[in-house]
Formats: sequence, structure tokens, C-alpha cells
Amino acid sequence: MTEHVQYQIGCDIGGTFTDVTAVDSRGVVYSDKSDTTPHDLSVGLIAALENLAQRIGKPLDQVLPDTTRFVNGTTAVTNSIAELKGARVGLITTQGFGDNLLIARSARSADRDHHRQLNIPQIVPRERVVEVTERIDRKGSVVVALTDDDARAAVRRLVDMDVEAIAISLLWSFANPEHEERLAAAVAQEAPGLFVSVSSRLHPMIREYERTMTTVLNAFTGIRVAEYTGRIERELGARGLRVPIGFMQGFGGTLTAEEARQRPITLVDSGPAGGVIGAQALAKRLGIKNVVTADMGGTSFDVSVLQGNKPLVTQRVMLRDQFLTALPKIDVLPIGAGGGSIAWVDARGIPQVGPHSAGAEPGPVCYGKGGVVPTVTDASAVLGLLEPSAFLGGRRELALQPAREAMEREIGKPLDVDAVHAAAAVYRMVTANMSNAVRTVTVERGHDPRAFSMVAYGGALGIFAADIAREVGIRQVIIPADAAVFSATGLLNSDDVRTRSRSALWVGGDAGTIAATLGQLDDELVATLRAAGYADEAIDVVWEGEFKYAGQQWELPVSLPRDRNLSEADLVDAQTRYGTLYEAEYGSGSAWVGSPVVLVAVRVTATGRVAALEPTPAQLVSESEQRLPATGSRKVFLPLLGEETEVGVYDTRTAKAGHQIQGPAILEHPLTTLQIPSGWDARIDEWGNFILTDRTAEQIEEKA
Repeated sequence: MTEHVQYQIGCDIGGTFTDVTAVDSRGVVYSDKSDTTPHDLSVGLIAALENLAQRIGKPLDQVLPDTTRFVNGTTAVTNSIAELKGARVGLITTQGFGDNLLIARSARSADRDHHRQLNIPQIVPRERVVEVTERIDRKGSVVVALTDDDARAAVRRLVDMDVEAIAISLLWSFANPEHEERLAAAVAQEAPGLFVSVSSRLHPMIREYERTMTTVLNAFTGIRVAEYTGRIERELGARGLRVPIGFMQGFGGTLTAEEARQRPITLVDSGPAGGVIGAQALAKRLGIKNVVTADMGGTSFDVSVLQGNKPLVTQRVMLRDQFLTALPKIDVLPIGAGGGSIAWVDARGIPQVGPHSAGAEPGPVCYGKGGVVPTVTDASAVLGLLEPSAFLGGRRELALQPAREAMEREIGKPLDVDAVHAAAAVYRMVTANMSNAVRTVTVERGHDPRAFSMVAYGGALGIFAADIAREVGIRQVIIPADAAVFSATGLLNSDDVRTRSRSALWVGGDAGTIAATLGQLDDELVATLRAAGYADEAIDVVWEGEFKYAGQQWELPVSLPRDRNLSEADLVDAQTRYGTLYEAEYGSGSAWVGSPVVLVAVRVTATGRVAALEPTPAQLVSESEQRLPATGSRKVFLPLLGEETEVGVYDTRTAKAGHQIQGPAILEHPLTTLQIPSGWDARIDEWGNFILTDRTAEQIEEKA
């Protein structure tokens, strides 16, 4: 009897490529990709899935009906904000506070050049900000009541301006949402079907500006997410998908399409989050504690730190380097250094890379799709690091001569060098930029990079990973077996997660109000997971309090017992533990000894545990077979050495678990290319991962 095979599929829609991974019930992993199609993301998704189905050996309409889980990470929200393309939004706020978004938080960026401290873009122009006569005080008491007539009049003013979405954010509404709910009801009466974003539903927390900005961005992205999720559901459903699609959130964890349509802003940076979650699962499988995650795709280089194999989640995210929000998100530092990042020479004659990208359309010059400015991928091709006929497993022939001409024209002539040396300059610059990003999340935050391993993924990073690691002192690099689509793989390691916060002040005394607030949030989140099909035994719930020293601006989370009878003693215990947690975050001796510790908010996180399918490990080759023979060689200009060298080339399709390669070497994978520099060894483990070790670092350590 033929075994019935089932699949779990992860899909990450990036700025340049759409990546897909499937793990079947036998533990076999399949992966592929296709160009992202910005005009309609579902087109690129279906193309990538068709490629995946070919690898599986079945038509797509036979694979999808046997799929038990489908998880999607998308750039739809990130791109909407980055491009400032979203809904026509109107804002209703308290009388006297209509300039909140204009005032923002004073300084617009961390740039010390005051000429660059410009006003942030106004997603809601001042004329579409309507103030209503109402006031609630900090205790939640109504000082000035909002009338139904005033509520309806405010809504009609915005409807007359042809708004597509309405954001509602009133002063102190998190303490009493009565007036915001009245306005939401007025929207339902006056403009049924109009998208409405209500701050007390979305983020009932103190800090008016962050709460308002988050609410506005939620409204701004709502229509695009609704269109996107609906289209994806229809397209996949028409091809046989029977299970609900899970959409990845920026802080890790998935939610349903309907929840994504209600809270679209939570999908921001969902692709990078998938990669970090995947790196966490991989590090656990390999027994590695401290990890730097690095992802280089087509448009950016994203780096994060897992200390003790735990992602850092930040609660105040700056989007587009301009919009300060109250979003929880995995702390990922992005810089404009992807394969499609454009190389250029500044007015001082210094080569630069990014932040602008050629994207998916037209893409790098060597793609032959109309690109005319050189990119990082063009530099890799000109240096000989990429084999034109082997790109994407031979499905795309790189146009090397146009890339050389563009490199020489745009970079070489200003620097008075030929195309190869111009490409070397681009390589060194982008490597330096990425190395500095790794230092930012390690050295600048008190971490010694030498105590970390790097998990390096993304279609472009295999060429640069070892050079970046050596530059910052990291001695081990893990390039996953499916590095080119690793964020898609990581999505499958994510559970269903819901999190909610609420302002709740406590400085001492009875804890009854705090316990009641936590219990209410607990009930709400557990109900959503039950509705998504999770049994109580598959649901984990964590309670936390946000504490800070009196007089400080920002707080840190402290765990609390999940106890409906939470007592004053429990909160005092959290106060006592706060100092230790504070010094672990900011350094020994940094605790503000003697200052009162106050609770300002509570948070509940509920997780529906998912049974992810695991890849099956392969048997290692014998010791006598460990050396993988080269399939050929070619001349490569090594930019950090400044010389051309004959380098051995290896086809990873012939590689087996246990094989070893000594650098310098080029490893050609159907979806990416790996460079093993001189002084590095590469070993393939039983899951197909490439474990790179810096021999020179070990030798230095031994001499020391």
C-alpha cells in the first residue's frame, strides 16, 4: 500500500524573491523560489509553489490538498510603509491634540546633523485630523462627555473627504475606552464597511504618540493586507488548499487571516522574524547557545542576536527610521545591503552600497531584465564568485558583459580602475557595512562576538558570511542546508502566538486590580486560540509585568505567576528581581539602588503549540570518504586579498553528510553560492547544513 504523504509549507515573500519550503511527513525537505511580483504578490507565490511542486514530483493541485499547514511571511505591510503607499486615512482625536503626529517626539532621528532633522511624512495630513469635544482623565473618569451627535459629525467630516480608513485615538482612552467605542459605533452607522482602527482595542497603553502612530499605521495598511490575504486565500483555495493560512507576525508566531485583517500592522517584518525563529530551532538542534543571525536577501541585510538561544523582542519599534510605534517585534537590525543593493560613488569619490535597491524589477544588471545600475550581485558575478550558467540551478543565465560595463561605467571610471577592481571595491564596502551591523548588535550591546556562532542565510549571504565572521571575530558559521529559503523554513518552526498589553499602574498595596486585568487578557487570548482549533492542553500562557525605576522613561518585563489570585507578595517579589534583570540588560552596577520600582503595564502572551515536521538526519559518510572531490575550478578575483586565484568548485548536489571541503573553494548550490575563504574548513552535517570553521582563529588562540 502506498504511503499517504502530507506536507507543511512555509512561504516568505521578500523584496526580490519569493521563497518556499515544504517538509513532508517522511522528513524530506523540498525548497525553491521565484521572482517576487510587486504588482500582485500572489503571482510570484503561485510561481514559486509550482516550482516547489516540480521538485516534489507532483502537480500543485495534488500537493496543496495534502498540506496540513501553510504559513506565510509577507512584505506587504513593510513595503506599504516603506513606500508610503496605503489607505487614505482620517484620524479622530481629542480636542487640542490634533498636532500630536506633527510634534512627534521632537528629534526625528538619531542623526546629529540638524539639517537632516526633517519633519516625518504625514500619513494623515492635518486637514484629515478631526478633533472632537471630549475628555477622560488619567483615572478613566469622564470629564467632558462625548455626545452621539458630535461623534457622528466627526465621522461624516472624514467620509466627506473620501477617506478609506479611520483611526481613532483619544487621550487616556486606555483607561476608559467608552468614547472611542462610541466613535467606532458612529463609523459603523455612518460608513458601514469602512476600515476602522481603534487605539484602545489595538494597544491600550500609555504614551499617546506611540499609541496614535500605531493606530494610524494599522489603518494605513489595512486595505492592502485585506486585499492581499483575501487574494492569497482565494488563489490557494482554488488550487486545493483546505487548511487555514497562518500569517507570521513581526514578534514571532502566526495568526489567522481574519486576525491579520483586523491587526495588519502586526505583520510588519514578518519575513525576518521567520528567519530568527528558524535560527533558534536550528541552534537548538545543533546544541548551540549563543547565535548571531544574519540574513542577506535581495534588498537588505538583517542581523539579530539570540543570547541563550532566546530572541530579543523590543516593544517600541521605529519603522522606516521615522515612525516610532508601540509594536512588539523581534529585534532585528536591517541595513541596505542586499544582493540587489545599488553601488555608487559619492561626491567625495568613495564607493557606497545601498540603501537603494534594484529590487525584483528590474533587478541587477546581470539578470537581463532592464537594470542599468550595478549592484552587489553584479559585483559578485564580475569577480567570478558567481558562475553565469549555474545561477538558480541553471534556470537563469547571468549576463556578465552588461554587468562589467555597468560596473566600469558607474564605479570604475570615477575611481580610475577597471571593472574587476571596481567590483572588488564594492565587495569590500558591503562586507564592511555588514560587519559593522554585526558589531552594532554584539559589541555595542556588551556581547563578545567570539562567544557567538553565526547562522548565515538568505540567497546572497553564502558568498560573504565567512569574511564577515572573520572581520568581527566569529569563529564558526552555520549556513543552513536551505539557506536561500531559510526564512520560509523558519516559518514552519513558529507556533501560533497572541500577545496583549495594557497599562496598569501599581506602586504597592492590593494587587486585585492587576490580577483582574491579567485574568481578562488571559481569557481573551485563550479564547482566540480555542477558536483557532487549539485544545487547552496545547495552549501555554505567560504573564508579565512591565516594571521600571520611578522617574525612568522605559521599562523592562518581569515574569509573574499565572494566578487568578495574584497577590501583593507576588508583585513585591517581581520588584525584588527587577534589579538583577536590569543589570543583566544594562551592565553590572547600573541598577538604581534605592529608587522605588513601579509597575506600569501588564502583558499576557498565549501560545498554541504546533507540531512541526522535522527533517530526517542522513547517515554520515565513512572517514575514508570525507574529502569531497572538486567538480572543477575557475579563476576568481578574491577582493580581500586583491589577487586572482584558481579556486576549486564543488557541486553541492553531489555532497553527502560528513563530507569536508578546505578553503579556498566555491560551493555551488541550486539556489545559492557559498564561498569558503582560505583558512576556513567546511563540513556538511547530517541535516545538510554547512558548518564553517576558521582555522586561522583556532591557530591564533592556540599560540595565545
